[in-house]
Amino acid sequence: MNIQVLFLLKFGSKKNIENLLKKGEIYMNTINWFQNSDKKAVGDIYEGVYEIENLKGKLTLKVPNNPITLEKASLQLRKHLEGHIGNIYSTYAISNLLLKRKKVHKVDPRMKNFGSHCLIIKDVKGFTNAIFNKLDELGISYTHNIVQYRKLNGKKHQVSLFEKTHILSYQKEHRIIAWTKTNSPLKFEIGSIEKYAEIHTTEKIIETLKVDRL
Repeated sequence: MNIQVLFLLKFGSKKNIENLLKKGEIYMNTINWFQNSDKKAVGDIYEGVYEIENLKGKLTLKVPNNPITLEKASLQLRKHLEGHIGNIYSTYAISNLLLKRKKVHKVDPRMKNFGSHCLIIKDVKGFTNAIFNKLDELGISYTHNIVQYRKLNGKKHQVSLFEKTHILSYQKEHRIIAWTKTNSPLKFEIGSIEKYAEIHTTEKIIETLKVDRL
């Protein structure tokens, strides 16, 4: 299926969303930050994971001098990429994927956890290219894509940075990953985007925004 992203939504505090609109302020947190954050819906224990193995049944833990046997265990082992990986910029993608299995799509109320305000970005190519151009100027390589959501309750899974648990599928994420060298936030400006973006409250977006077939 050819994926077409029609609009991007960026959720955040009123201050941060206004800075994005007026100055094009881009703030990219590190992958490690998302791994460790306890902020509701933002933190993700699967961030930076490359392999998941689910173990069920009788298990023996080899503790020195005192092995422990669990008769009905259910464990999940996760292998993480080591060290600093990069920085992420996430938006909510309004794409044709939203109507793949349903006639009408509405933004999930849980998106309130990401902030009180939302910016609708109507020139997706212009916005993303402005970010890419700035990263090029800074000498930082990058990649981007729509996140795919998967059920991770099978026995074993290989996972990329563009795959997440289906539990988070309501986030409809498009992400840009900047392959930075230092474990610190990345912040820069791309200039005003007022010509092709508009601010609304998150409440209004959830109540009124509807995506349906023509």
